Amino acid sequence: MALATVRDTAKGLPGLMAVRGRAGRGKTAAAVNAYSTGGGVFLRVWEGMTQAAFLSRLCHEVCELSPVQAARSKMEIVRSLEGNPRVVFVDEADRLPMPRLEDLRDIHDETGCPIVLVGEEGLYAKLNALRRLWSRVTQHVEFGPVSEDDILVYAAEAAGLRLSPEACHELVRASEGDFRLVHNLMIQLE
Repeated sequence: MALATVRDTAKGLPGLMAVRGRAGRGKTAAAVNAYSTGGGVFLRVWEGMTQAAFLSRLCHEVCELSPVQAARSKMEIVRSLEGNPRVVFVDEADRLPMPRLEDLRDIHDETGCPIVLVGEEGLYAKLNALRRLWSRVTQHVEFGPVSEDDILVYAAEAAGLRLSPEACHELVRASEGDFRLVHNLMIQLE
């Protein structure tokens, strides 16, 4: 629902989406699934990326070019997204320093393309610290701990397992709500 809302944002209107939660809650899996089914651009941020490296990698994902200069990368990204608008998914966005978030704001403002920022709890504080960024976030999704019902459905659909309510309760307790740990346990149970 939140992704559909930002996809439908008209150019010139705010269209950033923030997805946050603790590690292991399924944020990346959900973003990859949304990207795989709905298309767009997907980039995972690496720790310590410079502006030139970040924009060059994003440019490569957008239009298969890898300029060395940050300004050229940004221009190519904007040119490509103006001609072929897409949702841009940025995973591990909490690793980005403020100037990289400003680069993404520039790209959004110039193209109108929605940008989905996926990260851990620190993402919220970074976005909220800069009003001109936070005011563009129209959708905010928080990934909480997995529930017993989540585990029951996941076990049946992903692993073909029928679990008892007691087993689901034990998995929630053992994983502390961490989807990644539940996934790993399901692999062991298969």
